[in-house]
Order: sequence, then structure tokens, then C-alpha cells
Amino acid sequence: MENSALQILTMAKVIQTAVAPVFLITGIAATLGVLSNRLARIVDRARLLDKRIKRLQDEAEMQELQREMRALLKRSRFIHVAFSASVLSALLVCSVVMMLFISHLHTMDLGITIASCFIAAMALLIAAFFALLGEIFLATRSMRRGMIFADFTQD
Repeated sequence: MENSALQILTMAKVIQTAVAPVFLITGIAATLGVLSNRLARIVDRARLLDKRIKRLQDEAEMQELQREMRALLKRSRFIHVAFSASVLSALLVCSVVMMLFISHLHTMDLGITIASCFIAAMALLIAAFFALLGEIFLATRSMRRGMIFADFTQD
């Protein structure tokens, strides 16, 4: 009886240890929501510009819209990197949780593997946030160049 009680207590400790990474997965999911919304706005704007470019006759205006389209493409690349790094980070965190239970159930020493996966997950999450920051810098640079608020700056 003592052995089974000890196993239950040990499993409870493993579950407690696994809870923190699960909260991290929730945070990554929220980040993925933000990235999805930003990507959707970029895609919507690109579709609108594409329709306008196809109807345009004025070469100067077409060049301006194509310049904005290139800026949107750069922004979408940053979002793509951020999205990919976030998903990979979440997968590694899921692997950490899984390995915690495997190491307990099979009494295997996976400490170095678990730590390595967690470190890699954090590095990917950092890369995702840097990519998001890069996309935000591109978006604000586009605004400063007058692509978005050009009509409001002329009085």
C-alpha cells in the first residue's frame, strides 16, 4: 500500500511540474492569435491593393501601390517567421510535458533532453517575438512614409 501511495504522490508531483509548461502553451496560443490577426489584415490589404493595381492606368500611382505591396510582402515574411517559430516552440513545450510523464512512467533519466527541449522552445519563442517586433517596425515605417495616412497629412 505504501508503494502505491508513493507512486500517486510522485505522479501528483509530475503533474504539478507539467502545469507550468501548459500555461506557457496557453500564452503561445494567444500569441498565435495575435499573429493570425496581423496576417489576416496584411492579406486583406494586399488583396485590395491587387484589385486597385489591376484597374489603374496612372503609372505613378501604380508604382506607389506596388511599393506598398512590397512592404506588405516583407511584413508577411516576418509574420510567417514569427508564426513558424511560435508553433515550433509550442510543439517543443508539448514534448517537454510528454517527456516529463514518460520519464516518470518508465523511470528514465530525460533531464538533459527535457531541459534542451525547453531551452530550444524559449529560443524559438524569443525569435518569434523578435520577428513580430520586426513586422511592427515595418508597419510603423510604412505609416511614417505616408503610405497609410498620406491623405491626412496634407492640409
